[in-house]
Amino acid sequence: MCGVGRPTVAADLIVLNANVLTMDPSRSRAEAVAIGGGRVLAVGSNDDVRGLVNPGAVVRDLAGQTLLPGFYDSHNHMLLTGLNQAAVDLSHARSVADVVRVMGERAAGAPPGQWVLSSARWHESQLAEGRFPLREELDRVSAGHPLLLQRGGHNVVASSQALELAGIEPDVSNPPGGTFVRAPDGSLTGHAIGAAAQLIRARMPSPPERVLHEALLRVERAYNAAGITSVIDPGLSPREIGAYRSLSAVGQPTVHASLMWRLNPGFGAEALESALAELRSAQIHRDLDDPWARTLAIKLGVDGGVEAGYYREPYLFADDPASPRGKPSMSQENFDAFCVEAARLGWQVGAHCVGDAAIDATLSAFEAADQVAPVAGLRWTLIHMMLAREDHWARANRLGLIVTAQQPLLFTLADGFLKYIGPDRTRDIEPLRMYLARSEQPVGGGSDSPVTPYEPLLGIWSSVTRQTHLAGVQGHEWRISTEEALRMYTLGSAYAAFEEDQKGSITPGKRADMVVLDADPCAVEPEAIREIRVLLTLVDGRQVFEA
Repeated sequence: MCGVGRPTVAADLIVLNANVLTMDPSRSRAEAVAIGGGRVLAVGSNDDVRGLVNPGAVVRDLAGQTLLPGFYDSHNHMLLTGLNQAAVDLSHARSVADVVRVMGERAAGAPPGQWVLSSARWHESQLAEGRFPLREELDRVSAGHPLLLQRGGHNVVASSQALELAGIEPDVSNPPGGTFVRAPDGSLTGHAIGAAAQLIRARMPSPPERVLHEALLRVERAYNAAGITSVIDPGLSPREIGAYRSLSAVGQPTVHASLMWRLNPGFGAEALESALAELRSAQIHRDLDDPWARTLAIKLGVDGGVEAGYYREPYLFADDPASPRGKPSMSQENFDAFCVEAARLGWQVGAHCVGDAAIDATLSAFEAADQVAPVAGLRWTLIHMMLAREDHWARANRLGLIVTAQQPLLFTLADGFLKYIGPDRTRDIEPLRMYLARSEQPVGGGSDSPVTPYEPLLGIWSSVTRQTHLAGVQGHEWRISTEEALRMYTLGSAYAAFEEDQKGSITPGKRADMVVLDADPCAVEPEAIREIRVLLTLVDGRQVFEA
């Protein structure tokens, strides 16, 4: 039996006859687990653990079902996903007319003047026309409401009223790091990318705290049903982090969350000084004591997504021909200066970097910081690192950097990558085998929901097969094994959040966060992994979902 001696805490749950995939390298398989006080007490054979049965313990016979550590998503916008669940669902739209119709239906029933938002989880490649709707098309059904299509994290399409309320004039210039897409006649299409999209979002009314709480409680139930027990939610405002921290006053959280503050040093001296002042303020602080809302790190966005990444080579198709390689979201000078101060203050920093040039910029900024205050051991993070190159790894490993990978981004966005950067580079997006072979640190797994599906088993299936939603298999040579994908979604993600001693494996002393599946992902054919069902989810030993 794993563990030393008899536990000092009485077991309150005994699980027997299970196929336990522990993710613990010291004992990878077992058949029984004892849980007490929210922790794993013992792991071993049925005979080992049966001796811990007591009159107050519940004994559960899993009859050979598979027990795993709870899934840990290392890059999941959980709050935003919860808000998206209440927005207009476009995932089933197959034409521009479908999009316009469902947006009009929501507008027709909305209170006067209320903004009508779409969910971010859809893609224009699913539409017959293969394009974004135009603002004039949204205007026809707006019924006096500002309409905003959100697609992923870096694109919006605004109706004319939404543009007007945001103060966007017809002759608006592209902001640094952003693009207002224009028709051939020079008029605004309503499509805004990167920093341009943020200018519109910044003028939208903020949801009240009650709505934020409702979104969190709603999404946590959905995540528990998918086997998710922990997330890193990256890039939050102080108000959003406040909603996490006050959630326990209105309901019981059921997903452990580690949170990253969103800061942006941008371009120019004023933007840098503002970001540095915020970084040094008492408002931005680390607090690791609340297991439901650990304020962990700083998140920076170096570039955008599919059509807003920053690449070494030109795009195959560019929305802004004046920037053929894309646009960084901040100047290198400001990026360097901010990272130097973050290192001096001892912060963990994670940088969103999609294109290979954005990864170059991130490594340069992290190296500048390291010259002032060593970052090795702080687990600074290359978030996404989607178009990694061989020459990146020596620099990354020297600094002790970690990677958090999101195969569901390739699954969801492959069609878009093919359009914007072509087949050769698309094949190399999210090179999981490279991450595991080249990185000297554990690699975290995750989704980037709500841009993508959040279900871990879908992400694991795509990691093993490299199947995408609409573009077939991309980069088969970068696939990984089921065992490796499971480790990314458990121990790897826990490491990214400095929680490998608390989570990520079924090991005595760790939190009893676990999931029961109706099949062993390591024993079925790869194509069958996405069909596996979650039967039971435990958080701190407490049942939070049962099918």
